[in-house]
Formats: sequence, C-alpha cells, structure tokens
Amino acid sequence: MFLKTIKCMDFYRFSKHSILVIMRGSAIGFVFVLMSLQLAFSRSAEGQTVLDRKVRLQVRNETLETTLQMLGNRVNVDFVYSTHSALSDNVNLSVKDRKLGEVLKDLLEPAKLSWEVVGQTIVIRNAYNSGPLQPSAAAAPRFAMEIKGFVKDGMGNSLPGVSVRVKGKATGAVTDDKGMYAISAEPKDSLEFSYIGYKQQVIAVRNREEINVVMEAVEGGLNEVVVIGFGQQKKISLIGAQSSVKPSELQLPTANLSTVIGGRLSGVISVQRNGEIGAGADIWIRGVSTFKSSLSKPLILVDGVPRDMNNVDPEDVASFAILKDASATAVYGVRGANGVVLITTKTGRLGKPQVRLRYNEGITSLTRIPDFADGVAYMKASNEALETRGGTPIYSDEAIEMTRTQADPELYPDVNWFKELFNKYGRTRRVNMNINGGSEKATYYVGATYFDEVGMYKTDALTTYNSEIAFKRYNVTSNLTLQPTRTTNVKLGLQGWLANVNYPGAGAKEIFEKAFFLSPITYPVMYKDGKIPDIPAGTNALSNPWAMLTQTGYANQWRNQLYSNLQVRQDLDFITKGLSINAMFSFDAYNYLSQRRTKKPNTWRATGRDADGNLIYQEVVRGDDYLGYSTNKIGNRSLYNEASINYMNEFGKHAIGAMVIYNQSDKIDTQTDDLLISLPQRFRGVSGRATYGYADKYFLEANFGYNGSENFAPENRFGFFPSIGAGWLLSEEKFFQGFKHIVQMAKVRFSHGIVGSSTIDGRRFAYIATVESPTGYTFGRNMNNTYGGKDIGEYAADVTWETSAKTNLGIDMQLLKGISIQADIFRERREGIFLRKVSVPAYVGLRKAPFGNVGIVENKGIDGSVTWNSNIGKDFRFQLLGNFTFTRNKVIENDEPPRAYPWLEERGYKVEQTFGYVALGLFESDHEVANSPKQTGDTRAGDIKYKDLNGDGKIDAMDRKAIGYGQIPEIIYGIGFTFSYKSFSLSGLFQGIGNVDIYLSGEGMIPFQQGLTRGNLYSNIDDRWSLENPNPDAFYPRLTPGTINDNYAQSTFWLRNGRYMRLKNAQLAYNMPKSLLGRAKIRNAQIFLEGMNLFTMSPFKLWDVELGNGSGAAFPMIKTYSAGIDFTF
Repeated sequence: MFLKTIKCMDFYRFSKHSILVIMRGSAIGFVFVLMSLQLAFSRSAEGQTVLDRKVRLQVRNETLETTLQMLGNRVNVDFVYSTHSALSDNVNLSVKDRKLGEVLKDLLEPAKLSWEVVGQTIVIRNAYNSGPLQPSAAAAPRFAMEIKGFVKDGMGNSLPGVSVRVKGKATGAVTDDKGMYAISAEPKDSLEFSYIGYKQQVIAVRNREEINVVMEAVEGGLNEVVVIGFGQQKKISLIGAQSSVKPSELQLPTANLSTVIGGRLSGVISVQRNGEIGAGADIWIRGVSTFKSSLSKPLILVDGVPRDMNNVDPEDVASFAILKDASATAVYGVRGANGVVLITTKTGRLGKPQVRLRYNEGITSLTRIPDFADGVAYMKASNEALETRGGTPIYSDEAIEMTRTQADPELYPDVNWFKELFNKYGRTRRVNMNINGGSEKATYYVGATYFDEVGMYKTDALTTYNSEIAFKRYNVTSNLTLQPTRTTNVKLGLQGWLANVNYPGAGAKEIFEKAFFLSPITYPVMYKDGKIPDIPAGTNALSNPWAMLTQTGYANQWRNQLYSNLQVRQDLDFITKGLSINAMFSFDAYNYLSQRRTKKPNTWRATGRDADGNLIYQEVVRGDDYLGYSTNKIGNRSLYNEASINYMNEFGKHAIGAMVIYNQSDKIDTQTDDLLISLPQRFRGVSGRATYGYADKYFLEANFGYNGSENFAPENRFGFFPSIGAGWLLSEEKFFQGFKHIVQMAKVRFSHGIVGSSTIDGRRFAYIATVESPTGYTFGRNMNNTYGGKDIGEYAADVTWETSAKTNLGIDMQLLKGISIQADIFRERREGIFLRKVSVPAYVGLRKAPFGNVGIVENKGIDGSVTWNSNIGKDFRFQLLGNFTFTRNKVIENDEPPRAYPWLEERGYKVEQTFGYVALGLFESDHEVANSPKQTGDTRAGDIKYKDLNGDGKIDAMDRKAIGYGQIPEIIYGIGFTFSYKSFSLSGLFQGIGNVDIYLSGEGMIPFQQGLTRGNLYSNIDDRWSLENPNPDAFYPRLTPGTINDNYAQSTFWLRNGRYMRLKNAQLAYNMPKSLLGRAKIRNAQIFLEGMNLFTMSPFKLWDVELGNGSGAAFPMIKTYSAGIDFTF
C-alpha cells in the first residue's frame, strides 16, 4: 500500500507537469492543476482520519503484540511491524471513546517505537534497529463487521431484490423494498452485487461500514437508463422516438463533434459543406419542415443548457442522444420544433483514481482537388469559343506553342495554382488526459484535451511573420458530484475551451477562390526578380493567390468560453416515497478577439521584353511598406435557471411518475454597438410530464410545454404545447410466449403532439413597425435630390407561434438473441410559418409587403436502425449495424397568388425546390433550331434545346418547372462493422446519402464565366460539342465567350446526381495483454491506426461531392491518417 501511494503521488507530479506543457500557460490549464493538487492533498488527510477513530478496549497483562491485534479488530486497521520490534512486553490498557492516536502514543512511546499511517495501515518501527516488516496477526482473519447500505439504479430509484454476497463465501443478503441491505463481512472481503438486467459489481470492503451502490444497466437491456428531456427514463418504458450513439464512436481525430455523427444515428441528416480547418457540419433532425433550411436546425443542449456541440471534446461525452418526436420534445415547447440533441458530459465513478491518457498523431490531405485544364487546352478552347460565334481568335499559334514549351514562362506561363499553393500533407495532433474516481461522498471527473491542426497551404520562408493556417484548441472539463447527505446530491460542472486560429491576412477562403477562378495563363506565380505579378482589376484588390497567401500579413483569432453548472437534487422521501426537487443554475461567457496585421504588396504586370531581353513592367498597385493593424471583438454571456419537482413510485404493478419544471434563460451580447443586438434575448417556460406504467407492459405518457418568447406581443407571448404517447410491450403477453425463442422483445410506440417555434426569419420584435428614410425626390431643372420624410420600413405583424403537429408510430424488437431493430414512421405538419405576404399586389402602394404567419409545410418519412451482435467461438466477435433515414417535405401554403400554369406553382413541391427548364439535349443542326420553339440569344447547333411546356412556340419564364431533388438529401444511411479476434479489432463506418442533386453553376457549368482573359476550365473541357465533335451527349454545349448565351439558364442539363457512399472512418486496434501491463501498473493499453474520409464512391467526379452545389469553389474535405495510444492507469 505504501509503495502504491508513492507511485500514485509520482503520477500526480507527472500529470501536473504534462498538463502545464499541454495547456501552455492558459488559465484553463491552471484550473486543472488546482483540481489535481486537491486530489493529491486529499490523500494526506486520510491518515489523520484513521487516528481519529474512537477506541473502547480493556486489556490486563497482555503482550503489546496481542494488544495491537485487539486494537486492529476494534478500529479496522492493519498493523505492520519489524520482527525486531519490542512487542513482547506485557501491558495494561483501559480506554473508553479515546482517539486511536492517543492510545498508540501511550502504548508505543514507552517502548521507544514510532508509527506511520499509510492508507488503512499503520507501520510500527523500532527507532534504533528496524528489521524487515511483516503483517501483524491482526492482519489475519478478524471478527466480521456489519456493513449496511442502499442500492439504486441509474435514475436514483431504489432497487429491491438485489443479491449481495461476500465474494468466495456463502454469506449473502437481498435488498429490501427500499433498496437497503445489511451483511456481515471482514475488512478485506469484497461484496458482489447482482441483479437481472444490470452489470454485476464487485466492491472491496476496505473497513467501510456503509457501502452504497448505483447499478449500471446492461447496454441494450430492458433496464438500461436513457437520457430524455429534463431527466432519465428506463429504456423499456420509453415512448418517444429517440436515437443514441456510443460515446466511444465519437472519439475521432477531428475538431468538431458535428462532423462525426453523420451516418451513425437514424433520423439525422448531416452533411459538411466546407472542409476548412475548424469547419463543422450542417445537421437536421428528420429533414426540413420550414421554408429555409437554416431555420430548421435542432436545439442542442449540453448538460441541459443550450450550447454549441462543436466545442465539446468527444472524450468528455458520456451520452449523445437525439429526440425526434413530439412526445420527446414537447417539454421544450417552442425550442423543440426542430428536434433536440442531448449531450451529457462524464462524471466521476466510485473507486480509486483512474487515469486515462489518449494520444493521437496524424497527417491530413485533401480528398479531391479540382482538376483544371492546362494552358494550351485553355487557349485552344478560348479561340474555339470565339470562332463558333463568328469572332476572331485571340491566341496565336506562336503563343500557344510558347505556352506548351514553356520557353518563356514569365510571359507565357502555365501555372497549376493548386499545386503551387498546397503542400501534399498537413498534420493533426490530439492529446487527452482525464482522471476520475471518488468515494461515496464525492466523485470527480477532470479531463483536459489539446487539439492541434496545421493546414496544407504553403508559407514563404522569406517573410518575417507567420501566415501559416493553424488551429489550436484547449479543452478542460471538470465535474464534481457530492453526496453531503443520503438524500442530497450536488453536482458542480466547470468546462472551458480556448481556441487560437492563425491564417494569412487575405483569408483562407478568399485564397482558395482566387486560385480556383484564375486561369493558368494569366501570369506566373512570381517573376524571377522577385516582383509580384498581378493584373489591373479597376480596383486595388489583389488577385494573385500566392501573394495573398504569403505577402499580405497575417491574422490571429482568440476565442474562449466558460461553461458552469450547479445542480442540486433533494430527495423528499420523508414526505412521500419517490418525491424530489431539483434546481440548476448555469452561467456561460464567450469572448472573441481578432487581430489583423495586414498590408498590400507592390504588384506588377510584365508587358514584354526590351532589346536586352529584360522584362518591361507596368506597375499595377503601389503597396504598403508596413503592416497595418485592425481588431474586432465579440462577446456574450448567458444565464440559465431551472427548478423542478419530481415524483416516481411503484405500487405493486403500477408505476407512476410526474414532473413539473420551470426554466428561463437570459443572453446578452456584450461587445456590440448595435442597439437592437444589445437588447437581452430572454425565454421563459413551464413544462411537465406524467407517466404511467402497468406490469412493465403498458405505458402512457403526457407532456406539455407552456413557453413565452420576447419575439411576440404581450397578448401572443405565451403558447401551450401538449403531447401524448402510449407504449405496449406485447412480447410480455401470454399469446406471445410461443414466439419468445425467436423474438425476445417487441414493443410498439405511438405519440402525437404539438410543438412550437419562435424563430422569426430576419425579424426581431416583428410586432413593432420599423421606420426608414426612403429615397429622396428630384425637383426642378437643376435635378437636386431632396430627402423625403420618414416612412414605414417593415410593417408591424400580428405574429405568433409556428405550431407543428407531429405524429410517430414506432416499433422496437430484439430477436434471435443478438439482433436489435428500431423503426419509426413519422409525419409533421407545420403551420403559421412566418413569411412575407407575396399575395399583396404592388398596386396597393406598400414599399414592402408585410409579414404574417401564413406558411404551411408538411414533412413525412421513415427512419430505423438494425444492430447484430454475435460471436463465432470464444475468440471471434462481431457487430454489424445499419441505419436509414428517408424524409420528404412539401409546401402546402406559401401565400403566393395563383400562377398562369400549374407547373409554376411552388405549392406541392419541396422547400427550396429548384425551378428551371427541361433540357431535351443539344440541337444537332441549325435546321433543327429553325424548326423548334424560339429561344433567346444566338441559338445554333450544339446549343441546349429546351421543352416548350405551354406550347406557345417560344421558350420563356412560363416554361420553367420544378426540377431535381434539391441540395438537402432525402436519404441518409450508415453501415458499420466491428470485428474482434482475441486482442485485435477492426471497425469502420460507411456513410451515404441519396435523392440529392448538385446543380452546376459558375465555372462548373460556364467556361470563361469571367471573360476570355480570366476564369478557369475543368479538365473535362474536351468533352464538349464542336464542329469536329458534334456529340449530342457532350458534357458541355457549344462554347460561348462569356455568359450571354441561353445555354447557361437554369435547366435539367446542369443537374447532376449528388449521391455518394464514403468510408467515413476505420480503425485497426490491438489491446496489449494484461500480463504485460500488470508489471507497469497499467489497467488497459491499446495501440491503434485510424483514418477519416478514406475513400468515396459517387458518379460525380468534378469536386468532393459532399460540398454540394455550385462551381466547386469551396475548400475540399480533409482526409486523415493517424496512429495513437490509449492507456488507462
């Protein structure tokens, strides 16, 4: 024990040093160090507690050794002494309620013996001749002591009937109806706690007279406890539609939690549209049910408080759940219309300190870089675009040949800009260390993470400043749980993060876009004499992406946030069993500081060479000699409070539960000069839940939310949102018993309810009219403009809640002793959506049409998941899982006036539906053009032919209709696997989407969009219609110098299938044998290799398909290969 203590203290010293290195002096690291010190110092107080134990003993003429044996039995301590110690002398002792320390002083000092307390052991030494130590006879079997305690489940409910046994002995007991037990055991014994549906626990006695236990349900079992709105509930009685994921599946080398949940949870639509460092993913629960996808984002709660999931470190997540239907979300009222994401962070566990260290180091690369045509192909295509429209070529054969041979690359460049800007690899690093443990009175969890990612953009070693693109973040999570009394539970949570981003002065996004749009022949990267090339652009804007990356200075961002939670639960069993009250307070503070030190470099344009062969320059921009400075600050703070009264009890076969909770929030921006933004954003509400269960077969549930929002006038400020639900465990019926060998569990769930939304698109306080200064008027011959008076900007709207009626029918099954199935059918109808009233005609004379609750959207779909766990023999185990989501919405009402033709109506089609022409292919001849409906522009053979929907002989706006699926996928699925053989395991996840389109725009569809001297061409430009290649199925129609041709109207010709299946992540791991670890005092150790975004299968090849619509001018997704270790001490 003594050696263990010394090693533990050494580890604390190592932890402090490591954390200080990782946190690099941050204030958050300082908090972690203080808490680690507190844990270390708390052990020093243990010895004093042993010496304070009261002794009652009477001894006459017994040896000192025998007396110590009797003392050890009375106060439950071990004595260790030297064989040379003088313990044979006889002593007399008569004490009553004296402290052990005082008794030892009277017994040992006369014999010239000293002592030291180490844990629960007292070491006795001879000050003059200390021999080898040996246990006293007191360490042999002693008199049994009585141990008492209670046993509860994860929800805090008492568990009657739990088996409590002394390990290795026949002694046993059973908990009573209050979950209490009493058993006799010796101090060195261990107790085994067993109950059907729960994991067995073995706990060492260690001289404790009271041992309280919280049983952990078997994962997937009927007693498993799941997180629900404002509480927890046994999975067997769950009625609401819910999906969850194991926290271990989220522990991937990425900066943002949102990027790893796609394909892991049924009912979740997740796509990432930007691969920049620190970028997250867009998330929708069961699709979109309002007119803008940006207004359909779910409510995200971390430890019960609205927070951003991307700032939560995956290592700190204890549970991650999605609430999808009205029964699950109604208690959140107006905040729950788009679904709810519930994340809880880890808390401490009873027992000795357990330390975990996870280190991950990796390299990154781009999944797919757009592949552009080279300079020769660009020049030939430019000439062709002019010639086919009757123009004159601008690039001579000599210029094309000089570009091909690169005889003079300064005047005839051929630049692959992405190759010049990007390194082949970046890097990523992630280090996490956490410690947890505690006693029955207090448990703790403290975790710290350092994440570092360096991008792939190159830097210029000649500059004296750092323009590297890098992202660093430091996370600290600390959760302390106290049990000051048997009926009082206190939880204190402190979390914080600090992020630092460094990037060039021009910005990473802008640099990528410039490189994307710049042709390979415009100018070289840099002239040989060091001058920076550029072209006159009519402004002083810089267009050279290399110069933007390396010569414009740098910018640095610091972001930090503090999260705090204080929660108190008081059981009121003395009033009535199962009654409790709960209160929570949280305070969050966020700060952002951006510092930019930037400049414009001198730029030049080479126009030719002089007689000596030197370049002749034209100055484009006279730049700055020194870096300038600018700064920007953003900050906010928020308060959240809630108080609830809860009741849960069982009466025979009846189980009754109830909850009423009050909550309010207050958020204010602290760094703004805008009066409207500076006003606090406030929310207030009351929610409730009532549950009933009979015989664990029949379940009923009712929920409500009554909420108020500042967005509405006083008379409309509060709304009531109820829901009901029912569940039937039909597998427990008698008629089902004959199928139990096949289907072990089957449950049917149904819910219906109303939830609300207070989100108003672009308006705050919409019930109040705004005033604006309209355009002035012009009078007289001199045409002087005189300002007009004040006018209404936005009219006051009698605005109220959006209401969403949600219905869900689901089934849960466990069959063939290893397969679990969950499936749901859902329907949602959202009414009162806040829109501008387009039905108001212009002749009414309003400057702007007013808003109103006029929109209606309907959304339907199915989602489900399947998991199969099994083994082959004792060494090979596997898990296969899959999930699937299909959702489709439809506009029922949008207040638009009747259209001339039904296909022009937006009603009946999807939200954000694309409208365009129906392309019939390419015209094969000018004769076909002359005999087809007239199209605008100079239409010729090789141009796109459109369908005349109304048959009026011309192609115009009346021939546009709904085309394609849109850019939000209707289908998303995931296929996962884990194979384990002995100490090896292989796991992975494929994520896929379907029923989604990519609509090409910009350079994706229009060659030379920025004119013949600028712009870019994809390498597939050879797949075009031309006189030499009149292919009717060509990717590009006849080329055009610019955007004036009708070929680039929105049409089905430019729609592409955006489906894909991607190996989102894979891991190969090896668990080191415990026979090797025991010597190093390591409990578990794993080494692993893993990767993210490893490969993608899709018919779309121009750019990374997950980026979605457009020209491909978005930063590509990141592929990661990494290796790591995971140790538990």
